[in-house]
Amino acid sequence: MTADFEFKLKYKFICQDSYEAEKLTSIFTLQKDNTLFISKIVKIIDNEAVVMLKDGSHHSVMFKDDINSYKLERFFKELLSRNGKVTETNYIGDVAFISINEPGAQQSKS
Repeated sequence: MTADFEFKLKYKFICQDSYEAEKLTSIFTLQKDNTLFISKIVKIIDNEAVVMLKDGSHHSVMFKDDINSYKLERFFKELLSRNGKVTETNYIGDVAFISINEPGAQQSKS
């Protein structure tokens, strides 16, 4: 018997302020065509992540510290490599939350 399963993961990023948290969640919100508005992370400079959007524009997201900016870079790379899908984004104050479903491996037949 085979069974598919998914893992739901929730990531937390501490931003510089609520404006930055809102910006981060908005660029990771699914668009009408079920894709993300962000296309890549261009550069990490200390606590700042410079991102490129699908329309070609560049924007920066400021974090509390460099740990959070590098965490975003690692998160985005893993999201793409594992074919994860963003299911929910929200923020409370300066903290942004991004939830994803990650496809799991199929269980072997028993």
